[in-house]
Amino acid sequence: MNNLFPKKKAFIPLRIIVILLLLFTMTGCKKNTELENYKANMIQFFENVKIFDSSINAIDPNSETAVSDLLALLDSMDTSFAQMASLEVPDGFPGVEELADEASSCMSEAVSYYHQAYEGEYDASLEDLARQKYERANVMLQYIVSIFRGDVPEELYTYDEGTEETPEGTDPVEE
Repeated sequence: MNNLFPKKKAFIPLRIIVILLLLFTMTGCKKNTELENYKANMIQFFENVKIFDSSINAIDPNSETAVSDLLALLDSMDTSFAQMASLEVPDGFPGVEELADEASSCMSEAVSYYHQAYEGEYDASLEDLARQKYERANVMLQYIVSIFRGDVPEELYTYDEGTEETPEGTDPVEE
């Protein structure tokens, strides 16, 4: 159990959160209630993720309660991801709804794998699957932030005879 926790790096780099907050601040000129509600909910979501990240990194891996503390935080993070994915995305953010759904799905799978890996006898292969799904959820969040900034990540699209399509099976993690 030498790698008990997801990688100890910022889940969402602070500069991405700052950029997101600035972007949402700049759109404040439009008094669109739907957009304002979405903006407030997403700002809260990213703040929650930041808190989860700090809390996970603060767990002492040698503590008797380390595993239960980690799993409880991951369960809460999973709930937060599910709530974020359930938000109605206003027009102007193409693909965000699908990315949010995938991020939530990946986080749910990650949390399930972490539970399976740590509850009972430790299973390194399940922990590895959990880490991969956790990282995939993080990538989806980074894509969402890029779209909020007005940049649609190139890796989200393939080109087939001049039309843009979202690629099927873009998840590199296979079970």
